[in-house]
Amino acid sequence: MPIILCAKDLHLYTGSTFDGSIVIKDIHGEPFLISEGDEITLFIKKADKTSTEEPVQIALSCEDEIIGEYPFKLSPEETSDLNGDYYYSAFIRFADGDYYQIVPNTPLKAHIPYGVLSYCENKNQIIAQVPRVMSESDYVPALNELEAYVACVDSEDNKRPVHIRCINDKSIVLIENIDTNEMTPMELIDRIKRMAEYVGAENPYVSGFFHIDEIPEQNEYYTAVKEAFGDRFIDVEPILKTPVFANNSETVVSSIVFDILKQRPNRKDVLSIIHNEYPERIINDETHFNEKGCYAAARVILKEVFDIG
Repeated sequence: MPIILCAKDLHLYTGSTFDGSIVIKDIHGEPFLISEGDEITLFIKKADKTSTEEPVQIALSCEDEIIGEYPFKLSPEETSDLNGDYYYSAFIRFADGDYYQIVPNTPLKAHIPYGVLSYCENKNQIIAQVPRVMSESDYVPALNELEAYVACVDSEDNKRPVHIRCINDKSIVLIENIDTNEMTPMELIDRIKRMAEYVGAENPYVSGFFHIDEIPEQNEYYTAVKEAFGDRFIDVEPILKTPVFANNSETVVSSIVFDILKQRPNRKDVLSIIHNEYPERIINDETHFNEKGCYAAARVILKEVFDIG
């Protein structure tokens, strides 16, 4: 039987945004992150058992994880009909079929706000517990958020060369899609520093240039940024392309990207590695990652910034 932590009563303001997050602990009380195929469902149902009102359901997956939490939100339209006494609870269905209640039926009061809405950090944070241990999950905090950040910057639709974001108290700058007719290398460095100063980011990590081998016209920008930020610059492309050799030989058998993806390269992949190219399975085209590529790049940055892989 799972150990269920004591949940706290919550209040919901009718006709206002109701948001919060679920934090999961393992059976030992340590942080737990769900894996692909697992699903959390948060239920809000009327306390009156005779009520015909349909329960509110919020489904959360590993894709919703941000820095170890699973945020949820109900819009004002969705809360406009909620009023009175309710219970909330949460269940988890693992990809292997196991199904557990991880938050017991706990009171939730829905009412019209009186005066100014009150706010405090973690006000609607729900602590849940699962009867498993963290070692069974391959996800780490911030991975999904960082992967989405890489995907946004590396997208064909990205029009801004410099992006900055704070993830888990670390500021990370990503550079991609530079218009060499619009700025010089020194102007690029100046823009990075001004953006960092504007958001109050001291000593940010800088990365990007994920496809510099295929965009030689940006080489001087890459070199200038690398020299300007020194050990705060994370050079993702050469890390992903680092070959793996057979024991005590010069025979290339794989690369770091396949270790990250936990996949086996085929002959065509090995040829790409030998020629210092990305394998086709991680790119959409010569200068853009697919989902696997964004995931691998995020893992490299995660390792360099947070020392977790």
